[in-house]
Amino acid sequence: MLGGFRLRIAWATATMYVKQKRVVAYQMNKAWQRFGDYRARRQRGGMRTLYEDVQLSLRNEVPIASRRWRGQPDVGYLKPLIDQAKKEADDLEHSDSLSGARAWHWLRALVLQAPQAALAQAQMDKHPHGYHARGERLYELIDFNDAFVSTVLTLDEPLLADFAEQAQRLMDWFCKRVGVRSLSDEQYTAIVRGLSREIAVYRGVRAEGFDSHMTSRTSDALGIDMVITDAKTGKYVNIDCKAPSAYRHRVYDLLREGRLTEEEVTAAEMLGYIGEMNGHGSERTEVIVWRIEKERYGEIAAFSFPDTAALGQTIRAILNTYGVK
Repeated sequence: MLGGFRLRIAWATATMYVKQKRVVAYQMNKAWQRFGDYRARRQRGGMRTLYEDVQLSLRNEVPIASRRWRGQPDVGYLKPLIDQAKKEADDLEHSDSLSGARAWHWLRALVLQAPQAALAQAQMDKHPHGYHARGERLYELIDFNDAFVSTVLTLDEPLLADFAEQAQRLMDWFCKRVGVRSLSDEQYTAIVRGLSREIAVYRGVRAEGFDSHMTSRTSDALGIDMVITDAKTGKYVNIDCKAPSAYRHRVYDLLREGRLTEEEVTAAEMLGYIGEMNGHGSERTEVIVWRIEKERYGEIAAFSFPDTAALGQTIRAILNTYGVK
């Protein structure tokens, strides 16, 4: 009798323990869904995706931060990893490696830079009129953008459509891992929209038979997104791609500064491009500000325009007017 009673007590205790474990597991699962683990869509056959492979590498290299969300996180310890990742990715650009290997290395470099880019963007938004380390933060954002562009340019076509979404999920996971608040949806969308515009122009002019290359961080700081060259004539132009609202704002800034006349403003609004001189001293150079509008060139999807004929027509006109050898 006593033995049966003890057995029932033991059974009840064990059942309660199992239920508690299930509750804890459920709560942890919900927490991960909200804050943590990255889950990419599985490829057929159960193979790991590009994103899961990069995540596995970073999980093995970078420990979870012991203190999260407290004060201003210090991610300086990531710098050696970032520098090494960028060097490895850049070295592969000048080798015969397959595009998949280059994409893996650039994506890894991009994700490693996500925490410092998020912190830099937060500082820029908090101090829109400048602060003592603004230049350093700006270059961190430029480096992040460069890694994003380089990753996209190495991806195979089928991976382009959902890259922005998959990359964001992976970068959110990594930021949480190191105790940094990631870029907000609004911040990330603004970055992707601007870079999509540049990449679509880059891909579009190449499809139209022109050479183009993205610029260094120094040229980027001068407002140059890319250099486009006509191999037949040897002429080239420095291009700054702008959304319609940013283009109009820039044109009227130049008017107020006395760098454009009313007639030139009218021509700029009609043509959708205008030249301006940027920089100082030996760095002074002409940059062509180009309005990229969907009404003329189409809606950008998967970092591409639906048709590049209108884009080719405009870049030919720009090279005719502003091209230098």
